[in-house]
Amino acid sequence: MAPALCSSPVGTLKRPSGLSRHASAAGFPFYTSGTWGFHKGYMRAALTYGHAAEAGETSVIEVEDIPSLLRDVARFAEAVEKLKDMVLGEVKEEPCSRPAVHECLGEVLRVLRQVISTYPLLNTVETLTAAGTLISKVKGFSYEGTTDAQKKDFEKAIETIAVAFSTVSAQEVDILLQRSEGGVDSALNYAKSIAKYMKDIISYVDKRIALENEFSKGLQRLYQSCKQNIIQEHMPLLSIISLALEQDSEQSCGLQQATNNIYTHSFLQPMTQRRQEHEKKRRDIKEQWQRAKRKLADAESNLRKARQLYMSRCEEYERARIVANKVEEEQSGTGSGSTTKALDKKRRLEEEARNKAEEAEATYRTCIADATTQQQELEDMKVNMLKQIQELIRQTDQILRACTISYYQTMHVQTAALPVHFQTLCESCKLYDPGQQYAAYVKNLQLRTEMPVQYQFEPFSASKRLCVVFAGRDHHQAHKSWPSTLSDTDSVGPGSGLGSPTSSTGMKQIQASLVYGINGIESENAAPTGPFRNVGLSKAAKTHRLRKLRTPSKCRECDSYVYFQGAECEECFLACHKKCLESLAIQCGHKKLQGRLQLFGRDFSQVLQGDVKGVPFIIKKCITEIERRALKMKGIYRVNGVKTRVEKLCQAFENGKELVELSQASPHDISNVLKLYLRQLPEPIMPFRMYNALMGLAKESLNSDASEAGEGVKSPELVDRGSETEPEVLVLVEKLRELLKRLPPANIATLKYIVQHLVSELEQDNKMSASNLGIVFGPTLMRPKPTGATVSLSSLVDYPHQARIVEALIVFQHVIFISSSSSVCSPGQSQVCTASYLH
Repeated sequence: MAPALCSSPVGTLKRPSGLSRHASAAGFPFYTSGTWGFHKGYMRAALTYGHAAEAGETSVIEVEDIPSLLRDVARFAEAVEKLKDMVLGEVKEEPCSRPAVHECLGEVLRVLRQVISTYPLLNTVETLTAAGTLISKVKGFSYEGTTDAQKKDFEKAIETIAVAFSTVSAQEVDILLQRSEGGVDSALNYAKSIAKYMKDIISYVDKRIALENEFSKGLQRLYQSCKQNIIQEHMPLLSIISLALEQDSEQSCGLQQATNNIYTHSFLQPMTQRRQEHEKKRRDIKEQWQRAKRKLADAESNLRKARQLYMSRCEEYERARIVANKVEEEQSGTGSGSTTKALDKKRRLEEEARNKAEEAEATYRTCIADATTQQQELEDMKVNMLKQIQELIRQTDQILRACTISYYQTMHVQTAALPVHFQTLCESCKLYDPGQQYAAYVKNLQLRTEMPVQYQFEPFSASKRLCVVFAGRDHHQAHKSWPSTLSDTDSVGPGSGLGSPTSSTGMKQIQASLVYGINGIESENAAPTGPFRNVGLSKAAKTHRLRKLRTPSKCRECDSYVYFQGAECEECFLACHKKCLESLAIQCGHKKLQGRLQLFGRDFSQVLQGDVKGVPFIIKKCITEIERRALKMKGIYRVNGVKTRVEKLCQAFENGKELVELSQASPHDISNVLKLYLRQLPEPIMPFRMYNALMGLAKESLNSDASEAGEGVKSPELVDRGSETEPEVLVLVEKLRELLKRLPPANIATLKYIVQHLVSELEQDNKMSASNLGIVFGPTLMRPKPTGATVSLSSLVDYPHQARIVEALIVFQHVIFISSSSSVCSPGQSQVCTASYLH
């Protein structure tokens, strides 16, 4: 097909200007692998359309339309080449700036949208995903200090969008097999291989599940036999070993349920059933194909025989005709009667031979027609068979994919918790203080105090024998006889120092007072901050009155369980690991800390708790801290924070709410938390219903129609020049102000708070102009309603328009947010707000 295609009008297609150094001699947009590698995708797309058109498909374009396809694709290639040159700095005539690159990116996306709308077969998930990857790489490209890694990532994104054009569709597969010798047989062999492959997979999973089942039963037996022997009071690490045993029991039960489910529902049974259906259908298709081939073979055999008979009859007729002509010549020379009879006989033989030749010719033509009919039927059946085989393989692939996903998902559910459990047990073991349980055991004995034994020397006396007096024991006996002694001396008087007949009760009170005093001294020595005196506490941790953790609980900092050497606040009852006190970000609220609040991914109006005109506390908290110490930081909203620290801050906000202390957090982490919260809102601050209207205003302001027509009209700049502001900009601002009146009170208050924060007089320090802030916050404050596609092409094209709206909000906020009521200003307004605010 390649020569025919090159000889078509495609071969005379002129190469686009600016791309002659990459174009092929045949007229295709041909790029080397060092530049993009687009040639395979373009040529394959053209060949696909050409083959399908020749095959008579109605869902694709005609062959004569292929040149227009190549022109459109070449135009897209030219736009992407220009984008590449601008990003990598290959164009020296004009300076490379982020707005110019984004304008070029918008042109690329507009051309791409036109191409895939004209040719629907190119509108695939791969193409849209590749476009999204390209946009992310362009947005994240650092123009000040470019690294080799960034260049490689950008070039890889360019290659990816090229490969997206070369995806082979199901239609291409059928066309390729139809035009190949033995295509149906190859497809049937693949279908047979799939059946054997499924059999091997079933055997593997069956044996694997048998091992898992045997392991679960052995684990359950081990749990039952060791449970009673191991669990004893006051043994080291008893709680950890007990928890491990319980986890083994849960794992055993879960594995048994999972194996039963895999056997009966999710894998083995449906896979076996599908394999049987697959084999039955494959055999039926193969039998039909063999029957059709036998019919064609019979027709060809009959055709060969008829041809041989026809050739033989023609030779006989030719011989008879020659003989008759010879006899006729002899008769004309002699003129005898015997010669006339011979001539008549030869003529009869010639007539018979001619009749037989004509009959053979008719039979020959009939066999040709029959063979042609059988050949056409075989071709039609080939098309049908290939469609059936592909549908059979697709259904089998779907079942295999679904069963495999279910199998690994089931195994993942059973094993995903194990690393966390083992890590928790490991970390808990590290926190155990050796000898702790022994001390608890001794303390729990409640033994009687043993008095010291004193040995005294007694000199020899004739009337006494040498003895050893155990003064401690005598003293103990005297202590037992105190009540009777006191009762005998009740009347002794004040000199005894006992004072009244109730001296026995008084002695008991004295003893109780002594015990209480000792306990009081012990409790005073064990002050709440005693065990954590030498620990490096964070600023937030210093606000708590800490004591040793009494019962196992969840750490509010790392969200894992605390078993030993944990800390607990006496006032808010916050629990935390000893090592987590160094990074704790939740301050003490001097009352019991509430449970965890789902904050991210939740409608912010629910976070306001009835305050319909308020601003969510997380937005206020982050903006206040950024205004306090990060307004001069370069790229404050452009540079991302560290992922682990950002996740910890998000967790702290959900655990501590307004009590989160941000003074020790990185400003980039705080700004990332703010953007993440706005991005994960179920519905953005500027709702879905207003998105099309906002994009319409931006497109009208950007003169998108004129730019698409190639008129070169430059978009008006968003600059507040007072009375000299351009009329187009004033129209945009007025329409935007009227449109925002439709926002709910909470939305307008929050949007106003954020925009007033973004208006900064420190642009020279932080390099965050209104245009840059629009690029960052555009997709965050507004986005289209999500669809089923991985990446919505319309949302990709709308990035410049979203940035335009946010830039207009920032530049003209004093006009857009005019209100008779008191406005919501950010805490650092004196530092970041201009003097032209109108409230």
